[in-house]
Amino acid sequence: MKVTGCVPLAGQGVIARYGALVGVTAAHGPDPDPLLTVLVAAAAAGGDGGDLVARAARAALGGRGRPAWACAGVTADGGLAVLVHGHAIATVSVDGGPAVTLAADAGETPVSRKFAGATVTLGLDIGATAAPDPQFWLGEGVVCGGGLAVTLTGGVPEAITPRPAAPESAAAVPSPRAGLHPPTADAPAFATSPAGPGAAGAPAAETVIDHDPSAVLVDGVRCARGHFNDPAAWACRQCGVRLDQPPRPIERRPRPPLGVLVLDDGTTFPLDGDYVLGREPAFDGDVIAGRSRPLRISDPKGTISRLHLRISLVGWHVEVSDLGSANGSFLQSPDGERTLAPYEPVMIEPGARIGIGHRSMQYLAYQGVLR
Repeated sequence: MKVTGCVPLAGQGVIARYGALVGVTAAHGPDPDPLLTVLVAAAAAGGDGGDLVARAARAALGGRGRPAWACAGVTADGGLAVLVHGHAIATVSVDGGPAVTLAADAGETPVSRKFAGATVTLGLDIGATAAPDPQFWLGEGVVCGGGLAVTLTGGVPEAITPRPAAPESAAAVPSPRAGLHPPTADAPAFATSPAGPGAAGAPAAETVIDHDPSAVLVDGVRCARGHFNDPAAWACRQCGVRLDQPPRPIERRPRPPLGVLVLDDGTTFPLDGDYVLGREPAFDGDVIAGRSRPLRISDPKGTISRLHLRISLVGWHVEVSDLGSANGSFLQSPDGERTLAPYEPVMIEPGARIGIGHRSMQYLAYQGVLR
């Protein structure tokens, strides 16, 4: 993903761009602005959007007050990480779909989220701003303004070139150097190179290369109808056809969804990747890095922690682990009910129920039943 449009919006504040990392801050007072400081540091280290959001979240949680910040950046896998704090607002639209608004509601805890698509439009603002004027373009640098209108499109990411660290005074007193110029057809693209897929296990009888590069590859067998299954299953997870006869060769293919997670309100989520559950799961390191997806659980009674439970797919199995939550997590299975020890993964079977605070959920698999 690369930046194909970056239009500054007039307003009261400071905006900055270093490659594929952008930020907007109220920048009040004589002290160094924390957001500009971490933006400069992330760019100097050659960091991606996930690094910027992690640094900004730490600065927000460790600082005082509720400054209006908004920042975003392209991640190593070609997504877009976005963070807002205080009164700042981010508006994101993916592939022309409905706009999603991120707002921290002036709270002390910032809000972050990751987006991915062929085309992403992003608006960042810290207050009232003028309408975007397409004749302007923020190529690089720090200027006065209250917001940014950014367009990103898919493409082969280019490497971020580490920049020399700017002196602290540069972040403390933003310099309105020449950073505005008309857009050009060869506007530079900035992103980090995507990490290649990794897969563990013995060599497979057949190697499949025509798949999503981010897909997890696992060893399995196909039923007579071609559905891919866990080698330990006796029946196809999709059609129910028996797998025990005749013997079938082991193949390595992208792992299909292992089932669904059904919340107590009836909401379902496909188990096709890892999740972090809690009140504010977007602050988990794996979520920021794009390795897990956040699943925010509403909890009016306040019994769920900000980071409460992790659900991980390991091979063909599902594991859960409590993240040191204040009220703990509980697993109910045919063997009885138990309290999960903090940070100790436990494999769960289909039908198991997990309780976190006053909320609960159930893991339901498909038709295939493990021996």
